[in-house]
Amino acid sequence: MATVLDKISLSERKIQEIVKKTKEHVLLYGIIMRTAESPGNSDKVQHAPFTLFPCLVPRGALAKVKSIQVHFNRLMHMAAHDTEFLQECLSNVVKVDDFNKRLWDILLVVAEEGVAQPVSLGLFRNDYMMDVKQGTSVDQTTQASIPENIQMKQIEFNMIASSFGGLVSPLYNVHRYSLTIAGKKFDDSQVPENNPAKELAKGLVEGWKAYGNKRACVLFLVSDPERNTLDQRRIDAEIFSCDRTVSVKYATFRDMNDRGSKRISDKALVIDGCEVAVVYFRTGYSPEDYSSDKDWDTRLMIERSKAIKCPSIQYQLAGTKKVQQELCRPGAVERFIKDADIALAIRETFAYQYSLDMGEDGDRGIEKAFANPQNYVLKPNREGGGNNIYGEDIKPFLTKIMNSTERSGYILMEKIHPWPQTNYLLKK
Repeated sequence: MATVLDKISLSERKIQEIVKKTKEHVLLYGIIMRTAESPGNSDKVQHAPFTLFPCLVPRGALAKVKSIQVHFNRLMHMAAHDTEFLQECLSNVVKVDDFNKRLWDILLVVAEEGVAQPVSLGLFRNDYMMDVKQGTSVDQTTQASIPENIQMKQIEFNMIASSFGGLVSPLYNVHRYSLTIAGKKFDDSQVPENNPAKELAKGLVEGWKAYGNKRACVLFLVSDPERNTLDQRRIDAEIFSCDRTVSVKYATFRDMNDRGSKRISDKALVIDGCEVAVVYFRTGYSPEDYSSDKDWDTRLMIERSKAIKCPSIQYQLAGTKKVQQELCRPGAVERFIKDADIALAIRETFAYQYSLDMGEDGDRGIEKAFANPQNYVLKPNREGGGNNIYGEDIKPFLTKIMNSTERSGYILMEKIHPWPQTNYLLKK
């Protein structure tokens, strides 16, 4: 096992001292969230889960995925706006998945009457794990040695409500502190500054500017109750730092149901008399986020308005696991990225993925899962985590649905074997 603290011996007493001091540092920097017991109570908070020390990431591997991120963004933007491609990907999914069917129906309505707002705003998060294939050697005598052939493999591409940019922004300071009191010598470049909240805020401000009305607001559409309010508030604070003239409002679907509207004259979205320039969705990615048909009507109203959506309905649909799986097929990336070297660099981050649609193609995917379930993860087309099926649980689940079209709502993904590292995870 690798650890960032190799060659440093720490007693249990010293570890507990570091834990205590670092927890206080985390609270000092506002890496906090509301409690599960009282998610709506702003007077009760706790620190967010975090690792006591940073994990090791090879510079070259990180630099490679950073260098292609803008091309990944372009790929997903073009895929989202290719209705024929989206339909090819999701035609079977929407037959068995009512949630994505309702999203698709909204897209059809907007497409038929004409898109009111051609500008799209994407605040994306591309998730990776460091993959070490079985059989790859690691030098156990020097535990921090980088394994041979380590690769960054994409887990998923988040296109709606990509969270924790606010909470993670001050974490580099916390890790610099914990390493220092642990006695680890390092250069600041090894624990670099990282402020995604500032960049997310810049994106929202640019969207507000593109809308062209300085009296319009940026609207955060949020859940109620919302444990992750402080993550959102840090982005709000960074918007204030970027441009103090930008008005920021918060609303739930219920608020929009009661006080929101779309002006007939110009399709402007309005809440409490204030025109909305940008709607930033921090909810709406799960069926549970829509408590009634009225919430779905409100989502349609927002999409039909001329407010800039972050994300648009096209972006949200492009973020489904099925689209991710279909992009793995030969020629799919190249449909949008014509530069062969860039397309290859993107493809090298993909783990193998397989369709489970009815027919021979899907049957082959099921055969692979049955033959070696430990090598795969079964994923539904859902966001927010906690929905996947792993290992030996795959076989009995697939046995129940293998003769049903329900299986089209899932994809099979090759399991990633991460580089094991020793650390301490602190959570309530």
